[in-house]
Amino acid sequence: MELRRSEMDALRLYVHLGARLCVPPADGLEEKVRTARQLGNLWVLYLNGEQIASVAYAFYLRSVGGSGAQAHRFARDYGVAFRADGATGNARL
Repeated sequence: MELRRSEMDALRLYVHLGARLCVPPADGLEEKVRTARQLGNLWVLYLNGEQIASVAYAFYLRSVGGSGAQAHRFARDYGVAFRADGATGNARL
């Protein structure tokens, strides 16, 4: 997957907070973020399904506390998004 700089910054913050979060990043995501390659204005990461869901959750958290642009673009480009469940208020994939 390809992420813009602002998306990569949000993802780096998510993996940095890691264990302090109620839902920590997927196994191996921190390593993938650390070793991501930059190609021009994009960062390239090769992720598995669990890690992709974790990225979607990171962007969901970002949308709750700030901008939803990253979550919307990720959902549009990769078809994965977390949304708040109206009945319970919990995030669901």
